[in-house]
Amino acid sequence: MRCAVFAALVLGLSAGLVAAQPRAKAALLVGTVGASPIVMELQADATEPGGRYFYRRTRYDINFSGEAKSGVISLDAYATGDEFVLRSAGAGYAGEMTTKAGRRLPVSLHPLPASDSYVAERRAGLALAAAGADTVSGHRLNWFVVAQTGTRLFRIASGYPPAATTAINAALEKAQWQEVDDYFACPGEGGGPGMEESRISSVYLSDDFVSWAWSSSWSCAGAAHPDFGTEGHSFSARTGRELTLDGLLSFGKAPPTDTDAWRDYRSSVFAPGLLAKVKALHPKEMAPPGPDDGCDYSDPGVWDFPTWYLTAKGLYVGAVFARVARNCDNPEWAVIPWSALKKP
Repeated sequence: MRCAVFAALVLGLSAGLVAAQPRAKAALLVGTVGASPIVMELQADATEPGGRYFYRRTRYDINFSGEAKSGVISLDAYATGDEFVLRSAGAGYAGEMTTKAGRRLPVSLHPLPASDSYVAERRAGLALAAAGADTVSGHRLNWFVVAQTGTRLFRIASGYPPAATTAINAALEKAQWQEVDDYFACPGEGGGPGMEESRISSVYLSDDFVSWAWSSSWSCAGAAHPDFGTEGHSFSARTGRELTLDGLLSFGKAPPTDTDAWRDYRSSVFAPGLLAKVKALHPKEMAPPGPDDGCDYSDPGVWDFPTWYLTAKGLYVGAVFARVARNCDNPEWAVIPWSALKKP
């Protein structure tokens, strides 16, 4: 759930890349602002051009949007107050950037090959470094960190079938790099990182399962408010297959595969079923709140897309509330014991 909340926030900030009408693929450009190397993703062939860029020195995303008139593209970067004026120059662009302080700097940009990507350019020069080892439930783990962000995650070194280990480690590496991308996609208002915390909050390993959870909090420039969230990942330790919540809990008929129908199933069938199960297991905690308590866990609407991951006690399912009651998210007691779960 954390990833979905954060992705929605980042997409909302990238106003120049998101619009109601379809747009062509954004151009990937490299060049300089003054003497500073930058990488830019620019959607130029639209009445409302926009995109994002980063300085290679800092790597933090800066989103911009603007307008195009008579061959001139004008762009404003909300987070920094910078203003670009660009014109086509061969296959690229040239122009000027005026900083918030009024300083004017020349801009020169040229395209990169279509096989390159904005994210790959931002990751260039970053590396995973060994960060120690330990043993969890008899399984040997090696830890890795990306020094520039402090993003730390483990890999499985022993204890599981080779094919499963390879698949789970690939997912771990992908998840770690996604956290790195999220870190740089969220600059703070005053420069520097807006990601205030990003850490492993749960690790569970057994003969059958590998599960972990990320917990993060962030305050990105341009966002209306700070936010936070947790996202779990769970795998079969025997096959390396990633598990789904619907595979562990089912109510009524099998969940539909169509996205819209599945969302409707989650709201109309899954959420009431999960609510009833959690209420039976935790009747005291699930009692309707008093007049001064805003955490109403008896509302099925907070259980349709819960945070979830596996623990030694069973399946953790965290209710997710609307923004005004986010302090109620993820109560510690919301665990469904192993005996009440389907065997995946």
